Amino acid sequence: MSNIQAVLFDLDGTLIDSEYFYFSNWQPILEEHFDLLISFEDWIDYFAGHTLVHNVQLLKEKWGIDTSEDFMWKETRANYAKSDMRTIRLMPYAKEILTELQQRGIRIGLVTSSYQTTVETVLGHHGLLNYFEFFVTREKVNNPKPDPEPYLLGLSLLNLAAKQVIAIEDTSTGVAAAKGAGLHCFAVSKHVSERAKLGDADKLFFDLEEVIREV
Repeated sequence: MSNIQAVLFDLDGTLIDSEYFYFSNWQPILEEHFDLLISFEDWIDYFAGHTLVHNVQLLKEKWGIDTSEDFMWKETRANYAKSDMRTIRLMPYAKEILTELQQRGIRIGLVTSSYQTTVETVLGHHGLLNYFEFFVTREKVNNPKPDPEPYLLGLSLLNLAAKQVIAIEDTSTGVAAAKGAGLHCFAVSKHVSERAKLGDADKLFFDLEEVIREV
């Protein structure tokens, strides 16, 4: 794709292997306070890639759990702090694809539903912050993914046409946001259940090494 001038990356599950970290910190809260036991597969199927607002609503609609965003925010952040987000690993080939794009002069941005503190903690720990021109994080938009607003903000910061930009995502939520902003979107996931939901992506890959060869 020789006309591509920039790539906008998702964070969780795309560049960092964070979904098990989130699952392992949510599950004890759900079990202790609501007697709900979910599997990692449940996490991937229902929670991964979604906002706190969505996940709190899901708990009510699917399991009849009446909790609040404030309660879950405080409980999960306390667990995240004890677990240390710096232990979250990079996804395979994350640094390699960022280095390759940088060497080719392709601009790089991050568009995530995570907060700036998470970005700074995890990517900072891995020494990757300087690869990015900007970070579109949860607190910078009114309407998070699957709304296209985060990607539209990313496009405005790039000052490029949508056809000059690729988004790289790992969930149907992210793909919907990218496509809603008019972007070409690559999806990357090894999870069978998630891959089945990524049909709207322009191309589907198992890992970032495959993407390096395509961009």
